[in-house]
Amino acid sequence: MTETLFCYNHPTRETALRCNNCDRPICASCAIRTPTGYRCKECVRERQKVFETAVWTDYLIVFVASSILSALAAVATIAVTSVIWGFFIIFLAPAAGAGIGSLVRRFIKNRRSRALNVTLAVGMILGALPVMLLSGLPGLFFMLTGGADVMTAMYSFGPLIWQVVYLALGVPAAYYQFSGMVFRR
Repeated sequence: MTETLFCYNHPTRETALRCNNCDRPICASCAIRTPTGYRCKECVRERQKVFETAVWTDYLIVFVASSILSALAAVATIAVTSVIWGFFIIFLAPAAGAGIGSLVRRFIKNRRSRALNVTLAVGMILGALPVMLLSGLPGLFFMLTGGADVMTAMYSFGPLIWQVVYLALGVPAAYYQFSGMVFRR
């Protein structure tokens, strides 16, 4: 005769499942499927803490470093678009982003946390923001004064557009490089 098991979290729910780590009975809503079987939420949470190795100073280091490096890359974007065609930013921005992600990862000695990935992305965007605002001022000036034709006004917004392209391509590349994601066929 088998005894009736009840979920340890929901004492009124009958179950036949057990956590394969702590062996507690769990219902279907409490069970989390893992590659090795079903586990309770507490065991999964404890396992994830092993991978969260960041200390509080890492957040500050990641934010400051990514902001500075992104500001430098944004200034380089203006230099590249003024010397050669801005089209090359499409190829250079992901490389710059991956470089920023790799360099910042070294600054924190490869410690990891999901929140660090977001901190990197926010730092990159806020670091490039002053350069974006300054590069958009000529276009704004032409629009407000009304002294230029439409083509001149559109041309004056070119640096701002390339800054947006840099962020749109560079931030995801940095995020994926920093988080350690690997894409394979």
